[in-house]
Amino acid sequence: MPAPRADATSGDLPRSPAIDATVLRRLRAQAARLSRRAADVDDLVQEVLLAAILAGRTDAAWLAGTLRRQAAMAARGAVRRRRREDAAGQWLQARDPCDVVALPALPTMPLAARRVARLALHGLDAAEIRWLLGISPQAFRQRLVSIRKSVASAPADVRAALQAFAAAPASRCAPMPRPMGPIRCVLQHAALGSALGTHDPSGQLLLIRRGAHTSAPGGNVSA
Repeated sequence: MPAPRADATSGDLPRSPAIDATVLRRLRAQAARLSRRAADVDDLVQEVLLAAILAGRTDAAWLAGTLRRQAAMAARGAVRRRRREDAAGQWLQARDPCDVVALPALPTMPLAARRVARLALHGLDAAEIRWLLGISPQAFRQRLVSIRKSVASAPADVRAALQAFAAAPASRCAPMPRPMGPIRCVLQHAALGSALGTHDPSGQLLLIRRGAHTSAPGGNVSA
């Protein structure tokens, strides 16, 4: 039985021309004219070919128009990226080197006292340290005694800071001076009962939850 013959009224659409080597050369030449960098030419052509596959279009006019639009979008993105990089570079150059504080070495002392001393030098006060370590006021006072006994060999500035911290009443141990004090004050007032708000030397906000999770063989689980 002979196969039915398609006619002009059967609804068949003419096939789009294939993307052959000649079309690819033209696209590459056009992309080279529109790109600021030679390394972007192939990326631009590949984006246009992907768009053509998704749209089912291969005619020359459509490909050329799509390539122009993709090149314009890439150029705008490059301008925005350069602006962000320039702004970041200016910020880094303008930063005061004292914004990032190098934590000095501590003298030999018991591990429990060392943890308190580290937190004190980071600017936490007595209540925050007790809360974070989960220790009682009595245990905190014992750690202060260890700190007072151990700071004799510390550098003068560290010795003075820790001695002042350890000598103050445990309920009123003031935090060590440090940069970005206003941020610190806001975080202290905004801290929830189950979390501690602070920040790193670059100003990134941190929220610490004591006992948030513990490691287990099957992964992290709620404490």
